[in-house]
Formats: sequence, structure tokens, C-alpha cells
Amino acid sequence: MSNRRRGFSHERDLVQRFWNHGFAVIRSPASGSKAKTILYPDIVAIYHGKVLAIEAKTIRRERTIYLKKQQVEKLIEFSKRAGGEAYIAVKIVGTGEWRFISLNSLQDTGGLKITKTHLSASLKLEDLVSIVKGVRRLGDFSKH
Repeated sequence: MSNRRRGFSHERDLVQRFWNHGFAVIRSPASGSKAKTILYPDIVAIYHGKVLAIEAKTIRRERTIYLKKQQVEKLIEFSKRAGGEAYIAVKIVGTGEWRFISLNSLQDTGGLKITKTHLSASLKLEDLVSIVKGVRRLGDFSKH
């Protein structure tokens, strides 16, 4: 299976997980390289008017990830237009676990950089769902 097809498969997995948590969710049909002029993220998840714009990435092990400036810009622009929040979702292949990093917490390197520290301190899917549904606040997950 090609890397692109594997990526699509992981995106569909995330879509299904959000759906199972009660979100309205859609995967962009031509995200990535095919979407040069239109600014939209890989996945949009909505729960009672709360919008999450998500760029999905996969890695085999925890490591630093660099994001292209164009990917970051499209995520920010879409989030502004939708009145939502922008996240990078990272699936660590083999664990099956999705981790979520807010764009606001990333280091600008011309694009953006997600460090191993960001990954280890990031939200799990269940954490993000709890925050969006109002069950828990983001501060509940901060390390003191």
C-alpha cells in the first residue's frame, strides 16, 4: 500500500473515532498536495457548534515533526473563517494512539516544529473530546 493510501486510511480512522464520540465530522476529499488554492484542513470535526480544524500526521515513533508553512497557513485561515480551533493530530503507528497539539503551542521555524516534548505533553483523543464537550477544562491537563 502506498504512503498516500496509508495516510488516507489513518485519516478515515480518526474520522470514525470522532464520529463515535458524537461529532459531525468530514475528511477533505483532496487534502494535501491536490489542494493548492483552496484552504481547508484534512479533517473538520464539529460538536454543538464547536469547530475543530485538524491536520493529520502519522509517525512510526516519537520524533520531531516539521510542518510546511503552507499547511500551517491553511489550517489557521480555515480556523479563523470557521470560528474554530486548529490542531495537529499525530498518530503514532503501532500504538494506534492519536495525539493532539494546538497550533498556539508550537515553535515557528518558517513552518512549525512539533518536538518530542510537545508530543509527550499533548492531548489524547479522549482528553480533547472531554474539553470540547465541556466535561473538563484545558487547565485540568496542565502539569504543575
